[in-house]
Amino acid sequence: MHITPQNRSIVWAIALLNLLFHIAGYIWDLYDRLWWFDKFLHLYTPFAITLLLALYLYGVVLTGARDRPLLLVLTIASLGIAISGLWEVAEWGYDQIVAGNAIKGKLDTILDLIMGSIGSILAGLVSLWMVQPESRAEYTVIEIMRH
Repeated sequence: MHITPQNRSIVWAIALLNLLFHIAGYIWDLYDRLWWFDKFLHLYTPFAITLLLALYLYGVVLTGARDRPLLLVLTIASLGIAISGLWEVAEWGYDQIVAGNAIKGKLDTILDLIMGSIGSILAGLVSLWMVQPESRAEYTVIEIMRH
């Protein structure tokens, strides 16, 4: 199993799009103008970063997609969830140093963590699909759960 150049290009495009979303958010003040924009980015950013890391770690650190697909998805998702948690710590630190308001309360923080978890799980599932050979259709959710 290997990662195709096409899949690498897709992942880099997803990562670049993530950067563009963040830039657009600051330029056009989308965080304040669109109520859902922050939540969307708390899902999309861990998805993009985790997917990128997963595809580059696959084969070096991560193996076993064929034998243990559920374990691979959970490992990748755990990496993204950890990244989401660290981001929330960074937001808290920012509020401590700068007179900012990155953290808008407990509800905001927990929703951000939930969105990051969803994005991370999606990255795990997509990365499993991307590292499979041509017979990708054999890995349905039921097949993943069976292993």
